[in-house]
Parts: sequence; structure tokens; C-alpha cells
Amino acid sequence: MGLFNFKKRKIKKKRAQLCEDIEIFIQVHFVRERNNAKNKYNTLSLKSDPDRDACKEWYENHGNPKTFSEIVLAYIKASELKEEQICDKCGFEKSFISKLRNEKNYHPSKGEAVLFAMAFKLNFEETKALLMSAEHALTNSSKEDLIIRYFIEQKEYSINNLNYVLEKFCELIIKDII
Repeated sequence: MGLFNFKKRKIKKKRAQLCEDIEIFIQVHFVRERNNAKNKYNTLSLKSDPDRDACKEWYENHGNPKTFSEIVLAYIKASELKEEQICDKCGFEKSFISKLRNEKNYHPSKGEAVLFAMAFKLNFEETKALLMSAEHALTNSSKEDLIIRYFIEQKEYSINNLNYVLEKFCELIIKDII
């Protein structure tokens, strides 16, 4: 019983620290974007970014997959994880991967795409590319997006912690994000 309470307190402490850090992250990065298509997706490119270069190279080395389905299937093939493990991490039925194989133009919700990014432990550039393939983006004008961005940038891939923080700040969980 003592060990269980210790683990529970440790998780509670970690989540409290996450919430404090995320609150600061949101205050620093939140931008009220006015219906300006030019600024909507924050696509300003930096001069050089090793993560972006590595992402571009990964795509080239895997046949330049274009659609969300093709990209996810390429990540599955490249990863050491089995399809069942990916589905378990994302909370999807095992038939979901078959759906991706059969529907090359499958259009996932933003939450589904983020779940895959977290399951594959993608960095921010890779996550942006995966989301773009699904016609989604992370903006600085959405608390949900900033929370997701924080988790990805900090390499915090716990979906339970992400759901906890999303629920605390936005009253939703990742699967609710459309």
C-alpha cells in the first residue's frame, strides 16, 4: 500500500509541475491571431534547423510518402513497434491500421494525428509534417495546440499526462480534438 501511495504522490507532483510549466509556456507563446491567413499557421522558416533537415531526409529515404495513411504506414514499417503496440499506445482498435491501408486518403481528426505523433515519439518538425499531411496544424492561438506543442518539444510522450493537462486547462482530452 505504501509503494502505491508513493507512486501516486510522485505522479501528482509531476503533473502539478507540468501544469505550472505549461501555464508559463502558454503565457509566453499564446498569440491572438486575427483571421489573417498569412499568420494562421506560423510557417516562418528559420535559416537552418537540424530537425527539419532530418525530417526532410527521413521522408526522402522512405519514398516521400504524401498522404497521412502512407506516412503512418512508413513510420510503422520503420519503427521497432508492432502494429498492435501502436494501436494500444493510441487507444485505437487493432483494425485501425487496416483502415489506413485500405483508405489511402483517410482524413484523421487532429487528435488522432497527434496520438500517432506521440506513439512514434516524433519531434516537433516531424509532428508538424504529419499534421500537415492530415490538413491540420498547431497554432499559437489555441491553448490545446500549445499544450500539445509543449509535450512534443519536451519529449513528454505520456498520453495520460497529456489528457490530464488538456482536461485541466481546456476541459477535453486528445481524442476530443477535431
